Amino acid sequence: MKPHFVHVYTTIRVKVAVTAAGHAAAMRDVEAIVGTGIFPVRLLPNAAAVIDAEPAEEITGFLVDEADDPEFERSCSYDAEYRPYEDGPA
Repeated sequence: MKPHFVHVYTTIRVKVAVTAAGHAAAMRDVEAIVGTGIFPVRLLPNAAAVIDAEPAEEITGFLVDEADDPEFERSCSYDAEYRPYEDGPA
């Protein structure tokens, strides 16, 4: 048996607070924060075999919640190009 180093690319969810005119503007604002090349969250390895962790360099989608909507009735899921998912969960 030989040791192996395996890089696992996963998507993580990061909740970011922004003030914007609407969902599209909110997503653009968040992408400007998260997509700058300097990820604003630290991922800490929490198992002995994990050597390093960092986010994948790809945004695969968005979920937009409105702050004044505690029941998430106006929440919407979008793909990476800001298109709402038709049948996907909010």
